Amino acid sequence: MRYFIIYLRFLKKHTLRVHLTFIVSSLWLSGGVHAVTEFATRLAARGHEVSIVAPRDAVDESVARRLEPSVTIREAGTGAKPTLGLAAKLKLGLALARAVPPDSMVMATHTPTTPVALLASWKNGRRPFWFYQDYLEMFAVRPFEQGLLRLMPRFFHEVLVVSGSSADEIKRYGARRVTVVRQGISDAAFFHPPVDPASRERGLLLYLGDMRPRKGLFDFLSAAERLYPSEPGLRLTIVSKDECRIDTRVPFDFYYRPPRQVLAELYRRCAVFVSASWWESFGLPPLEAMACGAPVVLTQSRGVSEYAVPGQNCLMVSPRDPPALAEAIRQVLCDESLARRLAEAGPPTAQEFSWEACVDRFEAALFKRD
Repeated sequence: MRYFIIYLRFLKKHTLRVHLTFIVSSLWLSGGVHAVTEFATRLAARGHEVSIVAPRDAVDESVARRLEPSVTIREAGTGAKPTLGLAAKLKLGLALARAVPPDSMVMATHTPTTPVALLASWKNGRRPFWFYQDYLEMFAVRPFEQGLLRLMPRFFHEVLVVSGSSADEIKRYGARRVTVVRQGISDAAFFHPPVDPASRERGLLLYLGDMRPRKGLFDFLSAAERLYPSEPGLRLTIVSKDECRIDTRVPFDFYYRPPRQVLAELYRRCAVFVSASWWESFGLPPLEAMACGAPVVLTQSRGVSEYAVPGQNCLMVSPRDPPALAEAIRQVLCDESLARRLAEAGPPTAQEFSWEACVDRFEAALFKRD
């Protein structure tokens, strides 16, 4: 039996190949795009033919450089702008559908790409798939996208999600077949604990995010302001993919898109990593911080429950509650045994999230039979 299983794995590795096309709203740097490009490049490395279809002029060269060279980026003949009207969105959707290679399997990503994926799948005679990383609150002032999210899941053959909370949400909107694929730690060789835990800088808080309110930057700054009078040694390090306007009396350093190796070193240096997001489909930065042995304080943003266990590998508070966030940070700063316990629990947690296992689950969903 053992040799038969090995043979089946060999057979799958060398005979089951697909041409898969991801349709994206853009290839600008973001957590969702990072997950798409990781799956795309790792599937291509396994021998699959992978394409990514994006609007014209919506490709970040730094993102494209991380892709496996065999991954094909196809730009539609129409560009995307946030202010596009309905007619222009329809034109863009048709252009994206036309850019999908014939006969390929089609994978929707961001919710606005779902009608395009259905059209392209119908054109190719293929079952449609959806790699879902959104959440309803993301579209709080976008009723059209909210309507798509509530309507579209029932039309997809399989919906792939990164967390159990996303699976629960998409099932509420009619998805019949859902696979939780999770996410992994990219550039894992960089993301490890410090050789000397005492090298962490006391009073240094690390935050990674941007200025969108739902990412919690302003809640983080409010919590830091509350702590500063009693923690005069407090300092902040803020990392973002966007330029940020930061107004605080607490001393801070700002890093704009640091290289992954530098980011890992920032995780290793901080006394506490803080995530204040309101909602996340997964929430990768706290897991990266755990891999680097950083004590983690985070908010219950739903997706983090895939790996975060309050009191064991993190302290968790409710979103949008700066006083509670400040108190949790204070506990870690003032209790060395607590900080050490959280730090020691992080790396074993992160080791459970390998990209290889994620891609195994992704592949299995593509080949799943009825």
